[in-house]
Amino acid sequence: MSGAGPIGATPPYASLGMYPFAHLVPVWERLWAAVHRELPWAPAGLRWDGEVQEHWRDPHCAVAHACGWPVAAELGGLVDVVGAFTLALPDSDGHRYRSVLLARDPDVVARATAHDPDLGPGPVLAANSRDSLSGWISLLAALGRPSWPGTVRWTGAHVRSLAALRAGQADLACIDSLTLTHLRAVDPGVDAGLQVVGLGPWIPNPAIVVRRATPVAARQALAAALRTAAADPAIGQPLRYDGFVELTAADYEPTTRLLPAP
Repeated sequence: MSGAGPIGATPPYASLGMYPFAHLVPVWERLWAAVHRELPWAPAGLRWDGEVQEHWRDPHCAVAHACGWPVAAELGGLVDVVGAFTLALPDSDGHRYRSVLLARDPDVVARATAHDPDLGPGPVLAANSRDSLSGWISLLAALGRPSWPGTVRWTGAHVRSLAALRAGQADLACIDSLTLTHLRAVDPGVDAGLQVVGLGPWIPNPAIVVRRATPVAARQALAAALRTAAADPAIGQPLRYDGFVELTAADYEPTTRLLPAP
C-alpha cells in the first residue's frame, strides 16, 4: 500500500464512502489525514467520485469501506479485512449493530404475507440493493422469509429508501441504525410519522478492507492508526465511532447464513 507510483500510472487511493453525507465528508477527511500522518506511505487523500461498489473491486483502491455481505460472499479473492469501527450508539454492541424496519402502517408485514398476487401488486418495500447486508439481507432475516411477498422498489441508497417511504411510494424500508442516526442529526423529523415494526439481526459494521497483496504489518499499522483517529472526539463523535477493532473475513462469514432457506 503506497501513496505514489510510476509517472503515468494510476496512483493508489483510499475510499471511505459508506456514509458520504455532506456534513460528514470533512470529518472523514480529518480522519484520513490523521491516518496519513501516522502512515505516510498510505494514499494521501480520499476519493469521493464513482460508485463505492466499484472501488471495492478496483485494484488501484488500496483501502476501502465495504458492506459486510459483499465482503463475505463476493470479495474474498480480492481483499483482506483489516477490521471495523466500533459504534458509539446506545443500541450497538461494539462493532455490531442492527437495522430498523420502518413503516407507515404497523400491519404492513401481515398484509404482505396475506396478499394474493393474483389480485395485483402487494405492499411495496423500498430497499437499497440486493447485496446490502443492512437493507436487504437483514430484512429477509427479520421476516424469516427468502423473499419479500410484495413489490420491491430498488432505490440504490438507504436515504432514498427512507424518502420513498415518507413520500408514500413504499410501505416498508429497512434502514441501518447508523444511517438513521446521521439523518436524524441533520433532520430530527426525518422519520416522523413512521413506526418501528421490527429489528434486523446483529450484524458487523462495514469492514475496512485492503488489497490481498497488502503485507500483514501494513494491515496492523493501518488498524492502529484508524483506532487512534476514531478515538479522537473531534473525529469519532460526529461519525458516531469510538474506536476500531481488528477483524478477519471469518468474522463476516456468518452473515452468509442469515438468508432464510427458500
